[in-house]
Amino acid sequence: MKTRQLFTLAALALASTTAMAGGYLTNTNQNAAFGRNLSQEAMIDVMATYANPAGVGFLAPGWHFAFSNQSAFQTRTAESWFVHPEQGPFAHGIVNGEQNTAATKKYKGTAKAPIIPSIDLAYVQDRWSLAFHFGVVGGGGKCEFSDGLGSFESKVALLPTVMNAFAGGQAATGYAMETYMRGKQYYFGGQINGSYKVTDNLNVAVGLRGVYASSNYYGYVRNMQVVTPQGAQVPVKEAMTPMITQLAQAVPQLAPVMTNIAGVAGDVNLNCDQKGFGLTPIIGIDWRINDHWNVAAKYEFKTRMRLENESGESASGSALAQLDEYQDGKKVAADLPAILYVGAQYSPIEKVRINAGGHVYFDKQATQYGHREEYLDGPTWEITAGAEYDINDIVTVSAGWQTTNYGLGDNSRYLSDMSFVCNSNSVGLGARFHVSKKVALDVSYFKTLYKHYDKYQEDYNGIKQNFGGLLSGVKTQVESIAQDIAAEDMAQGINPQTDPRMGIFQQLGGAMEQIAAAPTPGHDRLHRTNDVFCVGVSVSF
Repeated sequence: MKTRQLFTLAALALASTTAMAGGYLTNTNQNAAFGRNLSQEAMIDVMATYANPAGVGFLAPGWHFAFSNQSAFQTRTAESWFVHPEQGPFAHGIVNGEQNTAATKKYKGTAKAPIIPSIDLAYVQDRWSLAFHFGVVGGGGKCEFSDGLGSFESKVALLPTVMNAFAGGQAATGYAMETYMRGKQYYFGGQINGSYKVTDNLNVAVGLRGVYASSNYYGYVRNMQVVTPQGAQVPVKEAMTPMITQLAQAVPQLAPVMTNIAGVAGDVNLNCDQKGFGLTPIIGIDWRINDHWNVAAKYEFKTRMRLENESGESASGSALAQLDEYQDGKKVAADLPAILYVGAQYSPIEKVRINAGGHVYFDKQATQYGHREEYLDGPTWEITAGAEYDINDIVTVSAGWQTTNYGLGDNSRYLSDMSFVCNSNSVGLGARFHVSKKVALDVSYFKTLYKHYDKYQEDYNGIKQNFGGLLSGVKTQVESIAQDIAAEDMAQGINPQTDPRMGIFQQLGGAMEQIAAAPTPGHDRLHRTNDVFCVGVSVSF
């Protein structure tokens, strides 16, 4: 990790904060029918235009239209400790004016997306068909963390250790800070598919999707302070002023060095818009073997995405918060992975349809900023199943299941409390009401049940490495100044060992060794929740 990661605010977290189903960056729930049957890979329905574009060719000749809306509600929780789960520095922190009550903290973000629309339109002739789909293929909501995250707070929590080491005593017993973050991300996708019946039972399709990404990330870490033994909250720069003044009087050359260290506690602000566009080629095939069996497959090629930043504020005031990824005008790699869909539908009797399928997301081949994809152990894979039953000519009931497994491995470097996914199982149920022979109404609900992911780090979020980079530069400057003074002493015939200023250099060297030796382990227990309510209407004419 580089020093830019000290306060990378919420952007990575919010970039992955989707209230949807699917891979890291991909939403597969594109309509209300998905909510009641999560296995759509081999369905023949206008609402399956996204999942099975080749199946559109087997719809009845004429026009078909569908509109759906999904309302998604999600939480993301990171239960974190730093240094020690019971006596760690979090217990001595004050965040947004509230005293922490324990060394293990729970950080909770909420994401709400009450309106997630999708549109499907298809025209079918005898052999040829044309279909259009619009939906939110990635992202899909807003997320807010009102009290930051452990990866933010741990950097501030280490400031008393730094302060005490350089002051040579118990100058600080705790810390205080203000933090907030929010973000929104939408990947809008519009695709056109054309298909052709090679035989009466075999249909092939090709398509192209345009993906437009629009995101905004806003947040800050500010008013960083240390708490004195007397309980006073003092800005770090102000707390270090007496020490800087004393050093400046004894060794004037050290004043700018120590001032740079105090600059670590400068306010950090982020207000960044990201926009980008990419194209996704799509191919599909559907084979109606007979009246009982239908099998289908779809392959989406990788979508090359480069997001361009428009930043109003970025990393102002902090030497350790160079938010390179969000600098104004920078282009950031954010590819959507290639995806393979396969599925089958079996109808033992006319009123019953049983579905099963699977997806593979080729995440390691989708380039991300800093090549984070290289930290993955393998692809994401999913298995789906579902069933429908026509109670009568008016009501169809259905239910479905999906399991999602990410190629993370243990203690994955791909994940942080700012950006994480968890293996899950989703279940859905609902009904379709055939209002007439041409009009149907879908109502559904699905819930995702996530597993916890535990991540232990010997050096929590690279904090020692971050401060180590700073201290390495400070050490070089201090040693250079000491060498210059020693040379001056020798030129004047003075033994440098008798120069009292050398004691100051030894004190600073000891302080840096003390900081470097400080333990910095940490742990995040990550979890999510997801509830989605869906309603849709389809019309044939």
